[in-house]
Amino acid sequence: MAQTHIELPFTVANERGDSVRLVVGVDERATERIDTALGEWEVPPFPPPASSFYAVLLVYDSVDAEWKHTYRDFRPLPPDSTFMVEYRLRAQRGEGRQLIFRWGVPLPAGIDSAVLTDRLALWLRFDSSGQAVVENEFVSDFDLRLRVWYRRGPVGVRNEVPQLAVADRVCLYTLDGRLCWEGERLPEHLRLAPGLYVLLQRFRQQWVRRLWWQP
Repeated sequence: MAQTHIELPFTVANERGDSVRLVVGVDERATERIDTALGEWEVPPFPPPASSFYAVLLVYDSVDAEWKHTYRDFRPLPPDSTFMVEYRLRAQRGEGRQLIFRWGVPLPAGIDSAVLTDRLALWLRFDSSGQAVVENEFVSDFDLRLRVWYRRGPVGVRNEVPQLAVADRVCLYTLDGRLCWEGERLPEHLRLAPGLYVLLQRFRQQWVRRLWWQP
């Protein structure tokens, strides 16, 4: 029987040509440790001098109770059909002025969306451009989070616009909580990126939440 394995490879680089290929994903064989059977291996935890380029994933080893550095991070597969996994990433731009992230387009099957954030001001979505650039002359060492939304099989929510007419308020959010549309009635054609959204409908002062799939 085929084993479920979904992965998202991407590259972290600077404008000087330094680069590292990282891979995140889920696998039904994965554990909360370094899984050598899945190609994970531990790299030295000591970052190079500030003048050197550097990028790794951080995996929390629940047995050793410590963070370990690696270039591949696969997490256990949860039972849910749709779920989000957050990965931790550290990067140092070295002598470059930019951190450049590149990924394949479209995203791999089973992945709805991915967002890179530093939990403060940075928010980069892995979109159809296949590339995003971070430039901050005041920060050389970045502690980032990559949130990836997965979907196994068809989404259990159908987009049936006529049913929304009875709601007196409709709000549409991204999975990380960003409001992207609000109004009295959801139009038949929305100019949104394909993916999974959270739909809130108000019926007589009672809010109902469900998932919304944008083709």
